[in-house]
Amino acid sequence: MKTKVVYVLVSSDKDIYLEQMYVSMYSLRFYNPNAYVVLLTDSQTAMTFTGRRKEMTKYADEIVKIELDSRLNGQQKSRQLKTSIRNRIDGDFLFIDCDTIITRDISCIDETSVSIAACRDTHSSFIDNPYRDMCLRHGQLLGWPIEGEKDYFNSGVIYVKDNSETREFYRRWNENLNLGYTNKVYMDQPSFAKTNYEMGHIVKHLDDIWNCELKHGIRYLKDAFIIHYLCTNVSTSHDKQLFILNEEDVLLEVKRTGDISEQIKETIVDPFKGIAEITHCFAGEDVYFFKTFCYNFVRQHYRTRRQKMLVITLRILRKFERMIRKVTII
Repeated sequence: MKTKVVYVLVSSDKDIYLEQMYVSMYSLRFYNPNAYVVLLTDSQTAMTFTGRRKEMTKYADEIVKIELDSRLNGQQKSRQLKTSIRNRIDGDFLFIDCDTIITRDISCIDETSVSIAACRDTHSSFIDNPYRDMCLRHGQLLGWPIEGEKDYFNSGVIYVKDNSETREFYRRWNENLNLGYTNKVYMDQPSFAKTNYEMGHIVKHLDDIWNCELKHGIRYLKDAFIIHYLCTNVSTSHDKQLFILNEEDVLLEVKRTGDISEQIKETIVDPFKGIAEITHCFAGEDVYFFKTFCYNFVRQHYRTRRQKMLVITLRILRKFERMIRKVTII
């Protein structure tokens, strides 16, 4: 495999980002023992690589340490590194987020002919993206006509050739990220999209199996090269998430022992074994309903002390709706 694999990590002993990366790198090595792996990190994170934390970096062939402004928080540091990879590392690379597992040989990425490529966010066109309203707000704050876009890409897996065009893309991406901070846009995907627009839409499509966003891409799971389980989806005390690695306790056990459990290893061999026992797939309008304030409000108070009051209120609203319907019919 000629293409380098790059991870970005900003972490401390108070989080589980290193453990996520460790599991992802393990899965990469399981199927791709000869891959060249680069870890891009900040100097403060690198100082924590001692003892067990150092052992968890063992699958990296190269660790590149960058000095960053100490006033930046962890999220800001991570995104500064992510949006400047191309101008810090030489050679073609495949960037992979830490909250992933690799599920097969990915050496065929070497055959990619375009300069830069990524998968569609949520595996849908932009007009059908369930986060479209949020993306539109971000686009407006960044000052560009996002509403005319056909595609909105997920930045969790990106293929990048080493040429002047991609180096300019990353320079602008980092510039647009920092511009976004002044307008309270802190995510890196909006600035990625704006940069793509500014450069004439040079980002091309990677097949969806290269970045299977598990929550949205069940149809791609069987053939997926990389599963992106999205670390923002975490369990509450009353709930279970779709995938084993969304369970914080599973990664906390890796943190405690330094070992990858047999359950995680089985999931890397057969990702379907990582899916929760109780699941419910949904599609169509349900996808959009589950992103509404109404759903989130009800979900927040489900199985709490306020549930009874909430149920009574909803029953009253249902009766009122029926009354309105009768009046309308008359």
